[in-house]
Amino acid sequence: MQKQVKSERKLKIDRYDPQAIESKWRKVWKENNLYKFDKDKVENEIESKKKEKFYTLVELPYPSGDLHIGHWFSFVAPDILSRFKKMNGFDVFFPMGFDAFGLPAENAAIKRGIHPQDWTIKNIETMTNQFQTMGTMIDWSRVTITCLPEYYKWNQWIFLKMYEKGLAFRSKMLSNWCPVDQTVLANEHVENGRCWRCGSEVVQKEVEQWFLKITDYAEKLLWKDDNKLDWPNSVKTAQNEWIGKKEGVKIKHKVVDMDLEFESFSAYPSWSWADSYIVIAPEHPIVEKLVKGTSEEKEVMAFVKEMSEQTELERKETTEKRGVFTGRFAKDPFGRPDMPIWLANFALINFGTGIIRCSGHDERDIEFANKYHIPTREVVEKRKSGTPATPHDGKGGILHDSGPFTGREVNEVREEVIDWIEKKGIGKRFINYHLHDWSISRQRYWGTPVPMIHCKKCGIVPVPEDQLPVTLPYEVDFTPKGKAPLASNEEWLSVTCPKCHGKATRDPETLDTFFDSSWYYYRYLDPKNEKEAFSKKDVDDLMPVNIYFGGGEHTVGHTLYARFFTKFFHDLGLVPFHEFAIKRIQHGVVLGPDGNRMSKSKGNVINPDDVVKEFGTDATRLYLSFMMPYNSTGPWDTSAMYGVYRFLKRVWELQERVKGEGFSPKNREEKDAKELYPFSLTLNPNDLYEMHSTIKKVTEDIEKISNNTAVAALMKWLNYLEAKEIVSIEEYKNLILLLAPFAPYMTEELCQSVILNRLGSSSLSDLGIEDLRAHSLEGLFQDLNRIPDQVGNDNFISIHQQLWPEFDTKYLVKDEVEIVVQVNGKLRGNITVKSEQLKVNSKVEEIAKKDEKVSKWLEGKEIKKVIYVPGKILNFVV
Repeated sequence: MQKQVKSERKLKIDRYDPQAIESKWRKVWKENNLYKFDKDKVENEIESKKKEKFYTLVELPYPSGDLHIGHWFSFVAPDILSRFKKMNGFDVFFPMGFDAFGLPAENAAIKRGIHPQDWTIKNIETMTNQFQTMGTMIDWSRVTITCLPEYYKWNQWIFLKMYEKGLAFRSKMLSNWCPVDQTVLANEHVENGRCWRCGSEVVQKEVEQWFLKITDYAEKLLWKDDNKLDWPNSVKTAQNEWIGKKEGVKIKHKVVDMDLEFESFSAYPSWSWADSYIVIAPEHPIVEKLVKGTSEEKEVMAFVKEMSEQTELERKETTEKRGVFTGRFAKDPFGRPDMPIWLANFALINFGTGIIRCSGHDERDIEFANKYHIPTREVVEKRKSGTPATPHDGKGGILHDSGPFTGREVNEVREEVIDWIEKKGIGKRFINYHLHDWSISRQRYWGTPVPMIHCKKCGIVPVPEDQLPVTLPYEVDFTPKGKAPLASNEEWLSVTCPKCHGKATRDPETLDTFFDSSWYYYRYLDPKNEKEAFSKKDVDDLMPVNIYFGGGEHTVGHTLYARFFTKFFHDLGLVPFHEFAIKRIQHGVVLGPDGNRMSKSKGNVINPDDVVKEFGTDATRLYLSFMMPYNSTGPWDTSAMYGVYRFLKRVWELQERVKGEGFSPKNREEKDAKELYPFSLTLNPNDLYEMHSTIKKVTEDIEKISNNTAVAALMKWLNYLEAKEIVSIEEYKNLILLLAPFAPYMTEELCQSVILNRLGSSSLSDLGIEDLRAHSLEGLFQDLNRIPDQVGNDNFISIHQQLWPEFDTKYLVKDEVEIVVQVNGKLRGNITVKSEQLKVNSKVEEIAKKDEKVSKWLEGKEIKKVIYVPGKILNFVV
């Protein structure tokens, strides 16, 4: 045994071989179920308050075929945080899934001549293998795939619950239509007038479709001040603006010389006496009545047709104000002259009533009026700059020519004006929201079938819950032909009406894939649950999500819909909270080496498989952590990979300087413990400062998702350790523990081959807790009592099952600090000052003046001024 121990002390340091190390530990981790999430055990620990849960969530990826480096960037930071939290004693839940339905799979299948299902499942297999290479602590036994019946059955169940509550309804509406994909697009899916998927120009088309009445939740979806929720202000502001709450009044108008009335909307009623003309949305149904039989009819209807070919978003973003006069006037209920009625491209049917009163106090209204020579007026004095006063800046002003409110401050009389309007019968209070009801049905194949039946006798009838799921048939002509592809399978389409038992047909449309992704994080709790979408107990134990990582492109789409679903679930009594995630972190974008978005057509796509093959997984993870802050955007630089690879290689080679004897439990009584294992080699104050300050820095930075600065701190500490002749096991142990979340494979190898081999054992559990304590080794890894509770093989103890090192504040101040001394701004020397003297300026000056290198530059000179930055720089101005 002595010979064995002796040989272990002189083990030759192998070269750093990331491919061999990573392949080895990936296999060991899998065999030992290292990352298996034991839900029952965790729930017991949470209920007994032994541990806290931590739910890490990353937006589930679309199975496009191959992981790109952007996927790695998105997932590495959450994995680092999850590993860190696990090492801090949390029960970490870090699940995974695939957003598997959608147009890209269908279009790719058409292009390649294969079935969307086959293409999708193959891609999921490929991406799963790639994700496992990434070395995340995801439990792959709990993966959720949205295109499987076990998932979309509950999509259909949720849809039926919304239908029961009146939130799901069918209606005709002028919608964004993609002529290539042959389907309706939500406003959020139209980018610069084009389809977000295929890039074709979007047109307006009236289509009968399914909607969700998200507008019923508009007020609840508005972000209020809530210190318990940590979401980016940019997200909160963008969602509130998208919801677009406007409080105002509806004003009644009569058309001159016609038996016709309408209501306009005003968000600033106390400025109403300035309104001089009216504009109507071109698509408003009143337009045809206004101009029928007039000389303006032809010109007006031509304008209506032109505007119908533009999307709402295009009209919002256009800078040119365009319109046409209807030839009609409306009575002004405020006693001012009759108001000309115009059509304008900036008037939108979904804002207010689709009819707006316009004045000389709005920049847009003034621009339109000037272009078409429409008279305007003002009721508040111009600003000092000479520009018209405006309600939009909130500055207010004194009213004139404003009936009973003349002479009053315009902002102070708002509520009085509204009361007066209602009392006079001119109009009534009204709250308008920009948010539209959500169009959720798609005329495509690869999605969740809408669980509804169309019967000529009974109308639209929901599929009974006990008949769910309505499965997606495999045999379908899914190429776009102007009708829903599911209608091509007549056997699937034909069904018996559950009410009258007569002949009926299934609804051939499918649900928008944003429906799938609006609640997947609940299904993650138990993806195999056959009885319910998710259980209340699981929700109580594991929800809400602690941190939700995702992209900024989902600010007003996915995350808003997900919040809507959670509020609906709350109203059903399924969840006890109103928001599903406590914190939201938005990741940046890794650009191609040329600084442009990665694109196959540009040839600038970085394949992570190629990077891993050359540098290894750990180096790739470390570079993605170090290259820039997580919320930033920047180019990939392969040359910078060499730097992080060398860093890992230096950590690997540092083991040669680690001093500590090996020992066997059998001979522990034969020698003194310090001789056997000098675990606590005497560390000088600088050693302790560097170690504890690094632990503090890395700990705080990982919590803040500032991984780039955490890695920088580790690099700085490595520089310090390399300058020493001997590195203690204490220092090396803490170095690899801090590095473990970033480089899980190499640190596992170092833990097993260096630290544990120094103990003369293959694993800590072989030694036993008492053996370790008998030799004062408790400090090797903290809280050894935690070890037997880990999931997996009792003979394998991973570094990722250890507790995170703690810093001691008493070591965070150096006994002595080196200060740079300058004379007239030029470096002339360095002095060492005791920490307690740092704040005493006169003492620091005295030490500097006595320094040989500094004193010669002060000799015979008059010191005019002394500038001292405590603990850093002292500058004599002579």
